[in-house]
Amino acid sequence: MKTRLWTLYRTLLNNHYGFSAAKFYYIKKRQRTWEPLVIVAGLTPAVVMGIVFIWNLTEQLFIGGLAFGQPHLALLNGALLVSLAGLFFGFFSVLSAFYFSTDLEVLLPLPLKSWEILTAKFAVVLTGQYAINLLILLPLWLRYGLLAGVGLGYIVSAVVVFLALPVVPLVLASILAVLLMRLVNISRHKDRLALVGGFLLVIVLVGFQFWLQSSLGGDDPELVMEQLLGRADGIIKAAGRVFPPSVWAAQAMAYAHTWQGWLNLLYVAALSALALFLLYLLGEKVFLQGLLAGLEGSRGTGRARQVELAEERARAPLMTVASLEWKLFVRDPGFALNGLIGYVLLPAMALLPLFGQKLQNNPFELLALDQLHPLVVAGGLALYFLFMTGMSMIPATTFSREGRYLWIIRSLPLDIEQIIGAKVLGSQGVNTIGCLVGIIPVAYLMGWGVGEVVLGAVLGVLLASALAGFLVLFDLRKPMLDWVNPLKAVKSNLNALVGMILGLAFGFALGFLLYGNVQTGTLWLIPLELLAAALALGALVRVLIRRWAPQLWARI
Repeated sequence: MKTRLWTLYRTLLNNHYGFSAAKFYYIKKRQRTWEPLVIVAGLTPAVVMGIVFIWNLTEQLFIGGLAFGQPHLALLNGALLVSLAGLFFGFFSVLSAFYFSTDLEVLLPLPLKSWEILTAKFAVVLTGQYAINLLILLPLWLRYGLLAGVGLGYIVSAVVVFLALPVVPLVLASILAVLLMRLVNISRHKDRLALVGGFLLVIVLVGFQFWLQSSLGGDDPELVMEQLLGRADGIIKAAGRVFPPSVWAAQAMAYAHTWQGWLNLLYVAALSALALFLLYLLGEKVFLQGLLAGLEGSRGTGRARQVELAEERARAPLMTVASLEWKLFVRDPGFALNGLIGYVLLPAMALLPLFGQKLQNNPFELLALDQLHPLVVAGGLALYFLFMTGMSMIPATTFSREGRYLWIIRSLPLDIEQIIGAKVLGSQGVNTIGCLVGIIPVAYLMGWGVGEVVLGAVLGVLLASALAGFLVLFDLRKPMLDWVNPLKAVKSNLNALVGMILGLAFGFALGFLLYGNVQTGTLWLIPLELLAAALALGALVRVLIRRWAPQLWARI
């Protein structure tokens, strides 16, 4: 049984991350060797900046906590960060791996128990979480160890904590996902309900975090601080109310040379073992029923898309394909939850300073959003549209998300220029609505005028649509069509990474231009410059599409 489970895990891990395909193309055939170079070149600066930030933050937290006799506040900060991120992003990963991956129809007929399938898929998600945690925790723990002068016990505790810490958040995410799918599968609209459930989880987590920060201070912050400092590890335990196992993890490493440290280490290991046991019971009782109901409800996806096409023949071809584009994105939780979450989080972060003094250090407060010149507001909103086009990953993965059903689009009596136009229209419809949902509440609370918001939205739509056309063409160049997990089509897609980099690059370039206008007092040039940039980029993309798109389309 151990050999069977290990084989299943290795197979799913290989399919999820495409190790064999990468080895075949990059090493054996030596094709597309530039792709890993682009990935490394794109991610390295971000990784280096992240490590430097964590390294410096750890030192600041250590020194700050040392003044209160609680230097392991840095350890708690790292444990909380990876735990909450594991619960937040793990829910989306688990939902896609458990219920929306294309290998389920192959796995179910095999002589495998339901808990084996669940365990192997959970292990694949856990492996990815380990890789992310390593980038965050390794520099943090290393810097703390150097500052504190730790010994061998610290290293042993760190290994155990590293292996056990992400287990509980991912098990919680798995339980939420399994129970959600078991409930929503009673409805034929399970995909939409799963999407709503995912966004409700986001709202609950953000709301709980805000409530916790607000309730911690009480009516007399000085009295609360005196109470926190008067207790042993008072700040550590108060901050750890968000996720108590993070306190055990921090104390297990900080007091690794004492019985208290080993006792906390035992707590962390025991809770992780208990969580895995609950996951095993869940796999036996609930997982299979929800999975079978999900497959019954989603059977014939290709036929469903054909029916949609047949029903929409009365529409113009452009609107038909555009409608299918946004439906394909929104109806799949694996696509929508990853692409649309930025529309919720960024405006929420911008509004946080309005809801309490505890959050006055929020970086958005430094922008003084309620004191900006109307033309600066319009320019900033336009850049937000541009930025979110890349971050949403919608146009940069449009052909990749079709997967094995790409033949349906190919069979339509449309040329590739019409299809690209429809794809841009569909993706930018989602992008525009998502941006407006976030912008309108911010504009109302900041007191922005209707004219500047409308001007910014118009310029933003033009800029974002031009960039979207290029990203659609780039995805046509080499779409990822052989994915198993829907998340792989967006999160593991090189085209999505290029889209985010290009969105950031264009945004920062135009942002520096706007900054120059502010410094020189030529604010009246902002709308003209953004309009000229949109028209120039649009004209360039149109030339590229006419020249290269037919050849790329014929090659697929």
